[in-house]
Amino acid sequence: MDETAPMPHEPPPNAASGTPTREPLVFLHVGDLHLTTPDARNADDFRAILDQIAAIAPRHLFDFVYLPGDLAENGWACEYAILADALARHPQLPVRLIPGDHDRQQGAMDDFQAFHAGLVASRALEPPRIWTLDQPPVGSPVETWPTAEIPHYCACEDIRGVRCLFVDIVSPGYGRKGIGLDFRLGPHQTLWLSEALVRAAEDGVPVAVFMHAYPDDLREPDDRADVGGLFWEAGVRLVEMGHTHYNELAHDGRTLYAAARSVGQNEDGSVGYAVSAIDGPVTSWRFKPLDRPWPFVLITSPADRRVATRPTSKRNTGMKGIKRGRIKVRAVVLSEVPPKYVHCRAGTGAWHLMTLVTGRVYEAWLPWPKGASEIQVEAVHPDWKGHGPDLVDTDVIEPVTVFDDPDLALSIPTKPGSDVPRVDAWPEKGVRGDQLGPNRAGRKW
Repeated sequence: MDETAPMPHEPPPNAASGTPTREPLVFLHVGDLHLTTPDARNADDFRAILDQIAAIAPRHLFDFVYLPGDLAENGWACEYAILADALARHPQLPVRLIPGDHDRQQGAMDDFQAFHAGLVASRALEPPRIWTLDQPPVGSPVETWPTAEIPHYCACEDIRGVRCLFVDIVSPGYGRKGIGLDFRLGPHQTLWLSEALVRAAEDGVPVAVFMHAYPDDLREPDDRADVGGLFWEAGVRLVEMGHTHYNELAHDGRTLYAAARSVGQNEDGSVGYAVSAIDGPVTSWRFKPLDRPWPFVLITSPADRRVATRPTSKRNTGMKGIKRGRIKVRAVVLSEVPPKYVHCRAGTGAWHLMTLVTGRVYEAWLPWPKGASEIQVEAVHPDWKGHGPDLVDTDVIEPVTVFDDPDLALSIPTKPGSDVPRVDAWPEKGVRGDQLGPNRAGRKW
């Protein structure tokens, strides 16, 4: 690696000119917070994460910050006050959030509702949808099911051409102490979700779902299969979740399930946040440790073979090349200043300079030699002195090189919407693969 930036390569032959280049959806996922007191380590870490995110420049490099629930350890107003104060330090930061089971830890969500109401006004969040649900009888000799009006913190937004569905699996539950995890959707939200997926298919837009846990964690077995099967049949591109407390990727051939480690309770290495992108037909994900200095780079196209949509083709994996054996490589770079340069290479081949082609995407037509199996993209900070690993960041993928028969018919998973098809350890993406945490390994905190 030389201190001097590489020279730009010649433009690819027959490259289209004047064609608008799309901007990918890019969001940052800060995992379960479990806030308790203002001076706790996780509160300090969360404030540091927000400070780092707010320093990203220019601001339009990402679309929003996602908080997947379990914001407060006990669901108390004093805990939400910590979160409100941290967010107030960054009033321009776009935030999307949903509740988790700890936000109903005491069997009620009054304090969460009050906190969320403040964000509806200050952050332009959608207000909850109020649906009437049956509630189980309590202490009645006659089994009558009273009804109650239940706020559901679900929302539908189109962002960068992606339909983003925020799904609340906590509020529709019964919230009884001793019942354990009580994840539900409720009939109204289930119908809303199904109709939203049908409309997305009619509109021809990709879908990303944001919820607290895997569909397989829903309390009712029929709901587990129905929702997981719905996502699979609809071809939902990405389901982004918390709850696990560890970084995990699971891919069933159509949908990538991605969980990011908890800020508040975790045994999964450095605290930080995940960066996700949907760039045309390609979905990508990588974890950013808080203690790793800028820059941070994420390859957004082509797709890595482990998370590519099947049946794979050159088009839906981003491997559609042009003459002379070149493929288009795209990446986003997050930093507090623009990088000195960004370049890419195939395997250990020559580096090729990448060009900023939109407000957030670097791109190059990379020569792809026969037998190549890896793409690296490296971003270099302007303060890098030409030696040492700091201020230089690299993302690595293994693109699809053997493609499926286009008539390949995928079988629905035996446990749709579960972690069964999880990807093994993938350290380059921040995935350890050991499932350390309270919700799979049974760890106690």
